Amino acid sequence: MRRNTATIPRAIFAAGAFWLLAGCKLIDQTTFGAKPVTPAPDFVAEALKPGSRLPLITIGFGGTPVNYDAQLKSVLELAQTRRPDAKYHVVTVVPASGDPDKDSRAIEKGRYDVRRLEDAMTNDGIPGDDISTSARTEKGVTAREIRIYVE
Repeated sequence: MRRNTATIPRAIFAAGAFWLLAGCKLIDQTTFGAKPVTPAPDFVAEALKPGSRLPLITIGFGGTPVNYDAQLKSVLELAQTRRPDAKYHVVTVVPASGDPDKDSRAIEKGRYDVRRLEDAMTNDGIPGDDISTSARTEKGVTAREIRIYVE
């Protein structure tokens, strides 16, 4: 009787591999102490909460002019989907200079941008009655901004 010598080394290898791997564990992210990253908070949801003082969107006018129409439209669509009864407060914010005349002139410069923004919002389906506007100065602001809040 002749034995197949090729099967003996395979059997020894399989038995050895079994014992070597028996003490191993699956390596995944938890092996090295990594924890899943918590997703960033949903800022739109936070801005849509009643009484929130977080702006839905802020448009800065301190640098190169930016075409914000597409971003504005997508944010408004998302807001309308989540809160169809939303009212919007558009606020022009200018750097506080301490000089009322200078602050007033800076606010006046923003009137055109506020009108353009209101037009863009109505073109995006927001009724004009759902939009209110105001202006204020704020310390720490370095350039004129327009912020849209949800009421």
